[in-house]
Amino acid sequence: MAENRVALVTGASSGIGRGIALRFGSRGMRVGLAARRDRRLKEVASQIEGSGGKALAFPGDVRDSAFAQRAVDTVVDAWGRIDILVNNAGIGHYALVEKLSDESVREQFEVNVFGPFYFTRAVGPHLKKQKSGQIVNIGSMAGLVGFARGTAYVATKWALTVNDVVHAVETIVDQGPNSDIREIVVQVRDRS
Repeated sequence: MAENRVALVTGASSGIGRGIALRFGSRGMRVGLAARRDRRLKEVASQIEGSGGKALAFPGDVRDSAFAQRAVDTVVDAWGRIDILVNNAGIGHYALVEKLSDESVREQFEVNVFGPFYFTRAVGPHLKKQKSGQIVNIGSMAGLVGFARGTAYVATKWALTVNDVVHAVETIVDQGPNSDIREIVVQVRDRS
């Protein structure tokens, strides 16, 4: 049944996002790919298509809410639906609090918290219309336990986790307890 499913993966040009996108593609899924690096996105799309899947590449910045809306709408226009959103794009700058610039802190919150919010907000009406779908937020164990020199990063991953729980409750209240729309956060172990 995977070949009938449609996914959109942010941060799909490298790391975990690339791996998820390639796995989905190898199972015959149609995969929307969103990330900043156009060349690398095209390489991932080519690999997916080479393994029998279908891919659409969307170069852009998850910090742009209009980009999130365009990516989601384009996937739905092309393939008629969206079954899985993977909010994977993320960034981390590690330093003592007094060494972190305002720009660094802001960038981490914009990518790690606002980006998933924008994509989740954009996909929500489509999932409600379909009465099904999954939102997977790639979090971090750091958001649960923290580590030295990771203050801003840890705060963003904590915010992502809490937002995920609150949005999941909102979905149950809005759609009822038998809704087939699910939202989860996957806490990965950071290499830092």
